Amino acid sequence: MELGSIRNKVIIAALLAVVGGIITVLVSKRPQLPAPAPEPPRLGYSRNGSAPERDLSATH
Repeated sequence: MELGSIRNKVIIAALLAVVGGIITVLVSKRPQLPAPAPEPPRLGYSRNGSAPERDLSATH
């Protein structure tokens, strides 16, 4: 039995294990969710009537 052929078989087996591990990680990785969108600024008047009413009695 040659020592060189055993060493080559061990190297090939190790390379196959590494490649298999990399493929397993890539296949099982789930896509990341996108970051939530920032809230739009609350500028101007409301168009749907949900803006709070002004309290006129507080100005006196």
